[in-house]
Amino acid sequence: MRMDNYTKKEMTQDFKDIKEHIREESLEGAAITILIEDVHEHYEVANRCNFKHSKGHYRDLLSRLVKTYGH
Repeated sequence: MRMDNYTKKEMTQDFKDIKEHIREESLEGAAITILIEDVHEHYEVANRCNFKHSKGHYRDLLSRLVKTYGH
């Protein structure tokens, strides 16, 4: 699989993996915020470097995380 071949299915799987990690580690509040900030940092790098496919992936993932867990 090429890294620039972004699909919504991949983002959905990443979201499920993160959601499972949050549940397994019993993360709450600040810990979830730090995790969301990490995803935001990945988005910023993709945006700065103009990685078009990665940018969309992290933008969609970040959006779903914020909608689910707040900001």
